[in-house]
Amino acid sequence: MLGVVFLAAAAACRKNADPQTASSNDRPNVLLITVESLRADHVGCYGYERPTTPNIDALSAQATRYTQAYSATSWTLTSHASMFTGLYPKVHQVTLPQDRLSDAHTTAAEVLADDGYQCAAVVGGPYLRKTFNLSQGFEYFDESVASSSNDEAHRDVTNPRMAEAMERFLREGRDPRRPFFMFGYYWDVHYDFIPPAPYDTMFVPDGAEPIDAVQFGPIVALGRDISEAQLAYLTAQYDGEIRCTDEYLGRLWALLRELDLWDNTVIILTADHGEQFFEHSYLGHKHDLYVESLHVPLLIKRAGQTQGRRDDRVVNLIDLFPTILDLTDGSTTVPINGRSLEQSPAANSPPTFFDLTTTWDIAERGTDKSWRESERWVAVREGRYKLLHVQDTEFWQLYDVVSDPQERHPLGAEYEKQGSELVQRLDSWEKAMNDLSTLWQAGPRAQLSPEEERRLRSLGYIP
Repeated sequence: MLGVVFLAAAAACRKNADPQTASSNDRPNVLLITVESLRADHVGCYGYERPTTPNIDALSAQATRYTQAYSATSWTLTSHASMFTGLYPKVHQVTLPQDRLSDAHTTAAEVLADDGYQCAAVVGGPYLRKTFNLSQGFEYFDESVASSSNDEAHRDVTNPRMAEAMERFLREGRDPRRPFFMFGYYWDVHYDFIPPAPYDTMFVPDGAEPIDAVQFGPIVALGRDISEAQLAYLTAQYDGEIRCTDEYLGRLWALLRELDLWDNTVIILTADHGEQFFEHSYLGHKHDLYVESLHVPLLIKRAGQTQGRRDDRVVNLIDLFPTILDLTDGSTTVPINGRSLEQSPAANSPPTFFDLTTTWDIAERGTDKSWRESERWVAVREGRYKLLHVQDTEFWQLYDVVSDPQERHPLGAEYEKQGSELVQRLDSWEKAMNDLSTLWQAGPRAQLSPEEERRLRSLGYIP
């Protein structure tokens, strides 16, 4: 039919494994790193001309580089929920700013913990705090990096604290009797783009016009009226944030080698989503499902891997859950939409889907009236074609992503056959996801403290 896979491994996951029998010599450690808002085409090993990522590139030289990796959506909370559960957003139902993952869902950390792994996480951004329940399965969960006292979360610089927290676990918190699964979420590439020196000037070209990259409201209002010189400066600040974060990742690689963990650790590096610079009218993310919002780097260094490889399959970050299980000889019987990347590629790549619920907070000028509006975007890619749709509207766009990889030129009526086939794919997928979602009850709304509300409001996520 449409090739939506619900993985059910042959054996159930092993419960309450004895840590004494799960030697770190038997199975590899796993380190999963996500870098906030890092689009693939600003990474050196993906062809970017600026030296933004020397340490990520060094990892790529020993890893498998997936050239066509995409997030299931274009914002942080929903994307990580999909990574951790292997499910599309419609199924795990964490799609709005105050949604909380249901306890009924099973995360990769829960499966690995039951299988004898020590599961640890260090998170640098507010949307991965325990409030949203993506902490399920982690016995060590450090969210102190995301608890800055700064007035504006956008202005926070967390990389130094991330480095300290990651090192603290690896040196002091790690149980050497067990393999570990460690997750690190690096926040600083998220706007505001305010890299510290020397990264703030490292990529600014001649002729660039400085623009205040702290308050994004005026920049967003400029929209397509922003000058090329101003956009060049803004992009240089984004690249500076990437280079600064890359520097701290290099320190992490060095620490793994110092502790003799490099060779026996699977290292997975990716991003939760990309970032827009007015390619399709918007700055930032969580606006739509165009390629610049979804295309992310994905590098996987298997344990013992020393030679870089390239894999051109179209993959979705929901594939990480089953891939991690295969790499650790784990298994689960819970339904999963993703497909393990350890499996041989199919002769015909199955379709992959994308799902986003946007939220817009609107205030009526001169009054105290405000309200929230939202729209749901869905998209499907199969072969060389990608179809986007805003539900309950007449907005449909079809692209040939081989000849038009930046999705700038929608195809016309002469491609009605291809469009109709993808409409059917979307309809079938939507029905399948609706049916699958009934297996779980949606989690309650996250109960935010006043400080958490303030931080998320400063980020523009809640009114």
